[in-house]
Amino acid sequence: MKVIAELGINHRGSSGVAEQLIDIAADAGAWAAKFQYRARHGFYQATDEIGDEILSREIDDSYISPDTVLQLADRIRRKGMAAGISFFKFEDSADFGDRIREFDFFKVPSAELLNEDLIFSMAGLGKPLILSTGGHSEEDIFRAIEATASIADVTYLHCISNYPVLLGNQQMRFLRTLREKTGSAIGYSSHDQDWEVCLVAAANGATVFERHLTMDKLGQGIDDSSSSDPQEFRRMCKLLNAYDEVQGSGRREVNQGERINMQNLGSSLYASRDIAPGETLSADNTVVKAPRKGLTWSDVKRRGAPAVRRPVAAGAAVSGLHFSEAKAPLEGALVAFCDDRQLSIPLRLHDAEVLQKRFPIRNNELHLSCQEVGSFGEDMAAGLAQLDLSRHYSIHIPDYIDSKTLIDPLAGDDRIRAGSLRIIETCVDLALELQAKTGATVPIVGSFSRLRPEGKKDTYLRLRDCLEETGSARGSPIYPQWLPRIAWYFGGADVLDMFCGANDIDIVVEIGMELCLDLSHLILSANYAKDDWRQWCDRLMPLARHIHIADAIGIDGEGIEFGRGDLGDPGVYLDGPQRKVLEVWQGHLSEGDGFDNAIRQLGEKHG
Repeated sequence: MKVIAELGINHRGSSGVAEQLIDIAADAGAWAAKFQYRARHGFYQATDEIGDEILSREIDDSYISPDTVLQLADRIRRKGMAAGISFFKFEDSADFGDRIREFDFFKVPSAELLNEDLIFSMAGLGKPLILSTGGHSEEDIFRAIEATASIADVTYLHCISNYPVLLGNQQMRFLRTLREKTGSAIGYSSHDQDWEVCLVAAANGATVFERHLTMDKLGQGIDDSSSSDPQEFRRMCKLLNAYDEVQGSGRREVNQGERINMQNLGSSLYASRDIAPGETLSADNTVVKAPRKGLTWSDVKRRGAPAVRRPVAAGAAVSGLHFSEAKAPLEGALVAFCDDRQLSIPLRLHDAEVLQKRFPIRNNELHLSCQEVGSFGEDMAAGLAQLDLSRHYSIHIPDYIDSKTLIDPLAGDDRIRAGSLRIIETCVDLALELQAKTGATVPIVGSFSRLRPEGKKDTYLRLRDCLEETGSARGSPIYPQWLPRIAWYFGGADVLDMFCGANDIDIVVEIGMELCLDLSHLILSANYAKDDWRQWCDRLMPLARHIHIADAIGIDGEGIEFGRGDLGDPGVYLDGPQRKVLEVWQGHLSEGDGFDNAIRQLGEKHG
């Protein structure tokens, strides 16, 4: 979608106001900003009628010289937008001399739709041309389309020439007719009282949107009432720029937030007592409870074999594993491959024993919940007893300090800050204990996503100092993790603004902040920015002291199987001194089938 900020006469002749409007348009995400130009004298022959007198005076009072317009056009381009201009008479373009070709596109306003001399003269300048169709009948519009069919790069805008257009007078279905009549791009020039109708235009095929931008829609200018103020304009750009993503591909894909919610909100079968192999599942030995960590009755019926083949402990979720034989441990050659490349898999305390038995590799990463961290704080020895201390560990700090609060050691709220620091300090205590007992370093990784009101640079500096004080100063460095732009927190999408953008790279490089580089998150965040994640990776890799490896696609397709996303061959990331954790989404399910598949993919190609 291309949103054009029409500056019109809303700058009131002030280059300072025009600069403000340009900056607002750029920050909002507009594709272009555009001027209207009429020569200073002689545009109106007669001003006897009151409407003509008012309009003539407004235009005269809002005049900006060609030199100033060209300077403002340079500002538009420096802000990353295209610069356009409308002319009502081709003679007026001569005021710009040879520099007229510096504009990126031209527009012929609705009132001159049938002015073929103007249209073809503007087209002769060799730039894209936009024609607005307001105030004309279907017959006139179709005649104009036929007359301009030879113009190579032309866009037609549906338009209702009222100022403002009241709700119900938009005739949006005409956009479909317009699209059928021309193979060119079509769009909508909005003078609506309600900017939201632009979304209806998008649904009818518009891809270019022109909307007047003003500092005050209640102002005294004649265009103010049919314009958007900065807040409205930002929201319009946000929604239109996200339109294609909102529409999707036409397929129904389940996103990760939904998977989490279906697990948390759904129910499954749990053993109400110990169930022996060969015993049939029934209402006597099972109970249906949340969360959905296992099979439902429908799943069991589809299997056609309600008798389990493995014992199910009382209180355990009944899973597909209980209907299969125990899985063999990873072969020695693949274990050696993992240890040679320092490959690691994530563990949770509840599945550590099972996964360590199937994957007898040296490196594991503990992904702890806030409750589990609390249990280590209360009884460190009991917690350590659940782990194989012949392994080497890294620790992932919980994202939450409780069921409703994200970790934030810099929070202004005393409760959140104290709770966050308590979690971090306990993880450092655990790291130091593990380091003493295993003889290996224990890297700590954390997701820190909360931006302070003081701004981004200040937040990074304060976070760096906090992590050095709580971690490095005690002998256990803490590495903030690179994050996706869209994070699935609390079962819904949260748009982050830390460790996920090009400006974040600038800061972490400037201050030398060492980090955990999550390649899946890196791909997602760069895709969100429509940038090349490999260039981001080249800048960040020198700071990476710990690596998470998984494939990814789009802006929220995290942790997918190697080869199904944008990562390419992961083998290039296997060398180097860092530990590399295979962050396969839900790879722990079915006793680690996802981890097993990832290790085999890597081992077969790079072992």
